Amino acid sequence: MRDIEDLFKESLKDHELPYNKEAWSKMNKKLDARNSGSSNGFKWILGAAGAALIVATYLFNGTNEVPKRSQAEVLQTEKEESVETNHEIQIEATEQSETDLLSQEVEEEHSVVVIDCCDDVVEEPMHEEINATPITETELQQPVYREVAKSPSAKGESKAQLRFSTPTDHCLNQEFSYSNVNDEMIYVLSPQENLEEIPTKETLVLKLDEKGIYQIGTLNQEEEFIASVSFKVHEAQSIQVSADDYLNFENGLPELSVRAFSDHALSWYVNNQKVARSGKKENFYLFEKGSYAIQAMTKDANGCKSSDKISFYVEKNYNLLAVNAFTPNSFDDRNTTFMPFALTKRNTPFKMIIIDPSNGAVIFETTNASQAWQGVNKNTGELVKENTSFVWKVILQNPEPGESPEYMGTVVRL
Repeated sequence: MRDIEDLFKESLKDHELPYNKEAWSKMNKKLDARNSGSSNGFKWILGAAGAALIVATYLFNGTNEVPKRSQAEVLQTEKEESVETNHEIQIEATEQSETDLLSQEVEEEHSVVVIDCCDDVVEEPMHEEINATPITETELQQPVYREVAKSPSAKGESKAQLRFSTPTDHCLNQEFSYSNVNDEMIYVLSPQENLEEIPTKETLVLKLDEKGIYQIGTLNQEEEFIASVSFKVHEAQSIQVSADDYLNFENGLPELSVRAFSDHALSWYVNNQKVARSGKKENFYLFEKGSYAIQAMTKDANGCKSSDKISFYVEKNYNLLAVNAFTPNSFDDRNTTFMPFALTKRNTPFKMIIIDPSNGAVIFETTNASQAWQGVNKNTGELVKENTSFVWKVILQNPEPGESPEYMGTVVRL
């Protein structure tokens, strides 16, 4: 009997496992199948072996001072451990997903029990699956759900709290200003995808040097630009101005002919002063010596202005094209009298007088361009002295715009 006890103690000293009813049931079935039809004597032997196993178990427990639990206690403990395990799984599932309850499967795997009995070795893997789903409602607490705030979409979702004013269309090279009234940075994206920042509560001043569509908006979480408003920058239609390279006195006035090539209405400027001209071809009177800038400006259907200009230099002042000497006794009729040439071409009322500088007396006067001075002093009726200078003065009643109403000069009687 002592040898059998040593045998069981040696076999079980390294194992400490709970009682598994299913394993014993399988072993009994194999033993019954092997020994079916055996004698009653063999059954007595089997009973004795079972009793010896119980005694050995008792002695083994007493030797190692480790109290063993009964089968009922083992089953109860397994049930409680199963409930606690599933409860922990339920809590972990609630923490891992804030909207879904995940089921988990826990598997306990046990060692193989080897029992040497008679002629056969019975090997039985022992494992037990613990599943969260079959736990009854009375043994579980209800899962706790938390609301998860939805973050705005990464793309395409504008922030409702931001405010944008929609700019009007502009023209190329105009100055553009835009104020950011929001509490965060906004941006301006040019047609060539140049990004300009507008800090909060500040104003951006920008020269629009790219034609096309400008967009104003924000950046999303991926640093992608999201447009909120836009405006278009138009390029003005071109205009070209050309002019003669000389003054034309055919009508007695210092005329410069200037032409503008454009399909739209024109405005004209001389030295940055607007003049009452609007045609595509205009004559400008340049009365005084100096440089002149003549500019034509047009506005297209988009409201965009374009302009072009020419420069011209006048070498001397306009003085009615008067000569500075005449010869009453000349054989050339064109040189025998004095009358400013412009007055013979211009259809304008005037008065001309000749003054003797020695005494200030008026020795000639006329209002008719065909009645030129022949060198005779009206006070004496005689020709004035040769090689003597006299002062002439002309007063115009209706001078041209920009023209002086009075002209003066000297003339010598040869």
